[in-house]
Amino acid sequence: MGTLIKLRNRAQITLPKEVVKTLGLKNGDDLEIEIKRGRVIITPIAVIPKDELWAWKPEIRAAIEEGRKEVREGKLKTYVSVDEMWDEIDAEEEFNAEI
Repeated sequence: MGTLIKLRNRAQITLPKEVVKTLGLKNGDDLEIEIKRGRVIITPIAVIPKDELWAWKPEIRAAIEEGRKEVREGKLKTYVSVDEMWDEIDAEEEFNAEI
């Protein structure tokens, strides 16, 4: 059986500490409330601002996952500075232009 809680003034409830801890909830988190078959279902959700929706397109998510895979496999090159990276990119472009 679940934990009993009371409906308070202004239709407020307090989630038990063990629920908050188990779900990793923090102050200010967004929760979705649904009613299904006479039960209230509360689901933690992440709200994505419209100007960040591009990052959730399938092709972007796939590219991010590909990058993570390359990191795990040790296939990515690191640079001491951004200038060093751009110098290499410029050198590669010059080399490819000569071909």
